[in-house]
Formats: sequence, C-alpha cells, structure tokens
Amino acid sequence: MVLLRDQVSTLQKANKTANKRKARKRRRIQKQGVLTQEAGEAIVAQQNAKQQVEQERRQDGAQSGVSRQALARCTRCREPGHNLRTCKKDAVDSH
Repeated sequence: MVLLRDQVSTLQKANKTANKRKARKRRRIQKQGVLTQEAGEAIVAQQNAKQQVEQERRQDGAQSGVSRQALARCTRCREPGHNLRTCKKDAVDSH
C-alpha cells in the first residue's frame, strides 16, 4: 500500500512538470501575437513540406546506399545470389 502511494505521488509530480512544460511552450506562442487561420495553415503546410522533404531524403539515402554496394558473388561461377559453399556448378566433381 505504501509503495502504491509512493508511485502515485511520483507519477503526479511527473505529470505536473510535464504540464508545466507544455504550458510554457503555449505561452511562448501566445506572446508572439495573434495567429490568424491563414497564417496557421501556412505554418502547418510549411512544416508538412519540411517533413516530406526529410522523409524523401532518408528514402533516397537508403536506396543510394544499396546501389553503391556491389552484390555478393560466388567466387567459383561469379553469379550473384549464392557463395562458394552453396554453388551448384561442378558440385558433382567436388565430391
């Protein structure tokens, strides 16, 4: 029972600090003046565009990383997709 009370009190303190942090952010926005609907929509559109550009950059980076790296090839037959141990070419001659 005592442990539950301690846990509840610590969670309440954490919530208070989180709420204060959120309120601080809101106050800063309000101090800058009145925000019209058009200006708000423009800000949101700009943020969405930035996020989309960043996402495209991340996707392009991932794709270019794959294209730069050469595919692993078998040292016996030089075909991609398998290695020397799993190569089917001349498997009969080896045994």
